Amino acid sequence: MDILAQAYGIKEEVVKWRRDLHKIPEIGMNLPKTFEYVKKKLDEFNIEYTTYKSHSGISAVLGKEEGRIIAIRADMDALSIKEETNLEFKSENEYMHACGHDGYMSILIGIAKILKENEDKLNGKIKLIFQPCEECAPGGALAMIEDGVLEDPKVDAVLALHVDNKSESYKNGDILVGYGSMSAAEDPINIKITGKGGHASTPNLCIDPISVATLIINNIQYILTREINQTIPTVISFSSIQGGRNSNNIIPDEVEIKGTVRNTDNETRKFVLQRIEEIVSGLSKIMRADFELNFNGGCPAVMNDRNMVDMLINSSKKILEENSVHILNKCNMGAEDAGFFFEKIPGCYFRLYNPAAFEDGIVYPAHNSKYVMDDSVLYKGVAVMIQTALDYLNF
Repeated sequence: MDILAQAYGIKEEVVKWRRDLHKIPEIGMNLPKTFEYVKKKLDEFNIEYTTYKSHSGISAVLGKEEGRIIAIRADMDALSIKEETNLEFKSENEYMHACGHDGYMSILIGIAKILKENEDKLNGKIKLIFQPCEECAPGGALAMIEDGVLEDPKVDAVLALHVDNKSESYKNGDILVGYGSMSAAEDPINIKITGKGGHASTPNLCIDPISVATLIINNIQYILTREINQTIPTVISFSSIQGGRNSNNIIPDEVEIKGTVRNTDNETRKFVLQRIEEIVSGLSKIMRADFELNFNGGCPAVMNDRNMVDMLINSSKKILEENSVHILNKCNMGAEDAGFFFEKIPGCYFRLYNPAAFEDGIVYPAHNSKYVMDDSVLYKGVAVMIQTALDYLNF
């Protein structure tokens, strides 16, 4: 199989699929239009697939021979962002594919098409996973795992990718991959402080939850500078504090605080969460307030397996130019629920570099209403995924 030639041969189809999907973005676990689009393509290729009752995930297994089994995963959901581009294929609703998931789906559809045409040549099996709800906790990856997507047949390894448009000295279509952490563990911080409201002129008769919230936020930040190894990347950010009645003279009963913790090390992750709980509990008790705290909706870090990274690098260099593959050394504090897959089985998560400028000449980041991508290089994602999967099966 000349993988790159076959991928290049469907280059325009991959672009069309991506742009079709870009028009119909949906969010969450249930993505009816996206679901039907993917199913229609699999039907066209005469590929049998599995669907699930509780969400819009789809999986399919290709290959007739017994042997190793590798999964290739793409996420399907969009973001609650109103698109501000003037593209001919811009979103037709209030949501937007501003993170590249339309590109991942089109890559996986392309992989499905090529693999089906060459199914008799597979020395093992390849499982395709179309996953909903990567953008919202607890995420579709965990749901699909709980629904048995890594079983029957049991998956031995996994591949996944993300597009990248950060300003670097790479060429569009280059492959970026790193050893170890590719994205951080993410844990939402949800705190509710309950005090005793009253008149602002008599705070002695109240238990002021705003004062308690201030102490908690300030003291949690000391974890970063005084309690953890400074060489291990960790972020604690508070993004919302809500309480009161928009009044100058009323102390409220409750304040809610929301934030996020990002870690690249699992032991540090456990320690930070423990310390947050101790600080919230201790300060609330000192100030005579009650509290509720949870970290619901988090996901583990995506930790690349060294052998899988080596394989992806070698596979990529078989079909792309030697200088098209780059080793990443910087930490990425973004989160990805693919971490749930990588907790279970070894895998490789990589990036496809494909920035494009908006009409004003600026390259806007993912999760921006003016985000655009260079979809002409998506076929390289198809080729690298297939070559790596085949090499894994033949290893």
